[in-house]
Amino acid sequence: MKKSVIIGLVASGMFIAGCGEKVVQPQAKPISGAPSAAGASNVVVVAIGDAKLMSADLEADVARFIEANKARIPAEQLDGAKQYLTQQLKQQFITKTLLTKEAAKKGISVTDEEVKARADELIKSAKGRPGAPNSFDELLAMHPLGAERAREEFKTEALVRKFVEQEIASKITVDQEEVKSQYNQIVSNITQRAKAPTSEQVRASHILVKTDDAKNSDAAKKEIDALHAQMKDLKGEELAKKFAELAKEKSDCPSKEKGGDLGAFGHGQMVPEFDKAAFEQEIGKLYAPVKTSFGWHLILVKEKIAAKTPSAADVEKAVNEQKPKLADIERMIKNRQIQQKFQEFVQGLLEANGFGEPAARPPRPATPPKPAKSIESKPVEVKPAKPAEAAKPAPAPAKPAEAKK
Repeated sequence: MKKSVIIGLVASGMFIAGCGEKVVQPQAKPISGAPSAAGASNVVVVAIGDAKLMSADLEADVARFIEANKARIPAEQLDGAKQYLTQQLKQQFITKTLLTKEAAKKGISVTDEEVKARADELIKSAKGRPGAPNSFDELLAMHPLGAERAREEFKTEALVRKFVEQEIASKITVDQEEVKSQYNQIVSNITQRAKAPTSEQVRASHILVKTDDAKNSDAAKKEIDALHAQMKDLKGEELAKKFAELAKEKSDCPSKEKGGDLGAFGHGQMVPEFDKAAFEQEIGKLYAPVKTSFGWHLILVKEKIAAKTPSAADVEKAVNEQKPKLADIERMIKNRQIQQKFQEFVQGLLEANGFGEPAARPPRPATPPKPAKSIESKPVEVKPAKPAEAAKPAPAPAKPAEAKK
C-alpha cells in the first residue's frame, strides 16, 4: 500500500494551514511508562492535562478505519497498515490537543457556522468526483468514526485554521522582489514551451477486441470482422456515429467510455502496427482490422494535424493565456511561508511539552508493484502535459500512451 493511501485513511484529522496544503504532523513521543495498547487492558496511552487517549479507544478507532477501507488494503499489508494508523492517530491526538489548548490561551474559538463553512468548502472542492458528498450531513456520515467525531474533527480544523491566520499568517510580509523574480521565471518557462515546434499528429478512435486466455486470436478476429461488416458501407457522420456506438458496446479498451476516442497522438506513441495504420489511413474512412499484441483493432481517423513551428503571434497568445497574476504568486509564496512557520511552531510546541523526540516509526506497508501499461489499461490520452506553474493550478496530467511497449 502506498503511504498516500494510508494517510488518506486519517486525512480527516490532518490540519490545514490556511493555504490548502496538508500539514505533516511531527512524530510524537508516547508518555513515559505508558504500556503498549496492543494486547493490553484499557490503559492510558497519552495524557496531556485532563485529555487522555485510552488504548481501547485507540484500538477501536484503528479497527474502524481499517473496516471502512478494507477494500483498499491488501491482506498481506494489513498488519503494517494497523501499525501505521496506530502511530498516526496517537500523533494526531497529541498535536490537536496541544494546538487546541494554545488556541484557548489566545481566546480563539469557532462557531458552528464557521465549522459548517469549512465543510462547505470541502464539499465544493470535491464536487463532481465519484462518491462526493452533496451536503454537510452526507459528509459527516461518511466519516469512519461517525458523525459526531467528524463534527469534532471539523471543529478542530476550523479552530487551527483560525489560529494560524491570527498568530502566523497575519505576521508574514512577502518580499515583492521575490514575487517579481518568480513571475519572470514562470513567464520564461511558458515562452520556451510555446516556441517549441509541434510534430505531426492524428486524432483517432478505435474499437479493440482483446486476445487473451479467454479469447484466442481466431475468435477475436471473427468478432472484429463482424463489427467491421456492420460499418463497411457507412460514410461520414453516419459512420462516426455508428463507430462510437459500437465502441461503447463492444470495445475492450476503457476508451469505450468516450466512444473509442483516443485523442491526438504523435508518431511513436502507439505500438508500431497501430501507429502505422493510424498515420496511413485517410480521414473518415473505415479500413480493415489491424492486429497488435493487444488484439484486433478497428481505427477511425478523425483529423490529421500537421507539424508546425509556432509564429510570434502564437507564442504571444500562449504566454498571455497561461501567465499567472502577480497576486497569485504572492499568495503562493505566502502560503509556503505559512506552512513552514506552522511546522516550526508545532515542533516547538511538541518539544516544550515533552513530545519533541521522534518515536520510532513502524514499518510502512510495502508498495505493490505497478501493473505494466497497455493500450487497454486506461483511456489513451497522448497530449503532453504542461509542467505545473508555481502560481497556477496544475493542468490535468496527460494520460500515458499505453500502446507503446
